[in-house]
Amino acid sequence: MNFRFLTGTALALAAAVFLPTALADEGHSHDAAPAAPATAALPRFALESEAFELVGVRQGHELTLYLDRHADNQPVNDARIELQIGGKNLVAEPHGEGTYEVELDEATAEATGELPLLARLSVGDVRDELRGEWHIEAADGHGHDTDAAPAWRRLLPWAAAALVALVLAAAAARLLRRRPAHGAAA
Repeated sequence: MNFRFLTGTALALAAAVFLPTALADEGHSHDAAPAAPATAALPRFALESEAFELVGVRQGHELTLYLDRHADNQPVNDARIELQIGGKNLVAEPHGEGTYEVELDEATAEATGELPLLARLSVGDVRDELRGEWHIEAADGHGHDTDAAPAWRRLLPWAAAALVALVLAAAAARLLRRRPAHGAAA
């Protein structure tokens, strides 16, 4: 084999492996979009009775409540909602179509574990109590996936090692061809 051919092949291989990543700065790569960071779902609960369904979603110090009629899943707009969360009494304020909001204190906003829930609803002449437990898991704080790198990037060190081995083999072959045979008559 020709040394120039081997060198050219090694350089072409190196360019194919390394050049795309060298030229693409962040935001201009043509790789698949990076995976979204793994995040825990917002803490939520669901309570229901024969008449109503109440879902609560906590985001920071705000608890958003969604109240629907159990029979037809229609939003309930004219309710008075009193909550008891872990022994603390709160009153929800209307905030749109079947939506209510509660401002949480620091302890409730950061609570984890099992919290007893009681929701007292008043809708016109109808009164209802919904009871349950709110299981809130602690956030792990990691938010990233270590296996999110594309497969070709995980194989990049192996490709580089193969390229180096190819260049070294070509150089050794060239040196062996130049060396005179041992014991040859001059």
